[in-house]
Amino acid sequence: MAVGLGVMTLTVTRSVTAAMIATMIGAILPSMYVRRRRTKRLNAFEEFLPESIDLVGRALRAGHPLSAGFKMAADDGPEPVAGEFRRVFEEQRFGLPLQESLLALTDRVNLMDVRILVTAILIQREVGGNLAEILDNLAAVVRARFTIRRQIRVYTAQGRMTGYLLSALPIIIFAILYTLNGKYMSILFTDPVGKILVGVAISMQLIGF
Repeated sequence: MAVGLGVMTLTVTRSVTAAMIATMIGAILPSMYVRRRRTKRLNAFEEFLPESIDLVGRALRAGHPLSAGFKMAADDGPEPVAGEFRRVFEEQRFGLPLQESLLALTDRVNLMDVRILVTAILIQREVGGNLAEILDNLAAVVRARFTIRRQIRVYTAQGRMTGYLLSALPIIIFAILYTLNGKYMSILFTDPVGKILVGVAISMQLIGF
């Protein structure tokens, strides 16, 4: 992405500066894409985790072992939680200890709620107790945490939109001025001091965002 976008921009514009900027953008784009997919997957995992915990709790109440509860959640639960629970079940079936398969789950899914779930299960296996009741309480806590985070996103939506608008405003104004009077604005790209000012402005804008 970086090399291809840089070479294409250099071929079209014959500008080394524009090619360098395009190269940096090309290098950042894949990381941004992966990060966006990761965030989307974690949000979906967090949303559907309580439902899967409830399925495990029902299996325990019906007299099934914990591994069968994971199997039931994997078969009947929503993705992406079902896929991760299925992997935990398969790892146990092939001989990996439950503790190791659960700790591997926390490594793959970096969520506080998953760490709490794994910790609760491991502690219950050490000291005993009603695991089904523990899972019910945990599912309620996870749902409450998710609801609160959604409310916070709603309450702060206006402030975030204002921040996006303020960040985009200098770029929009620059584009309008350059369209209306390109000769007046071109000094920023032809004069050495102008180039420095453009670099400083972009850096401060990124920091501000």
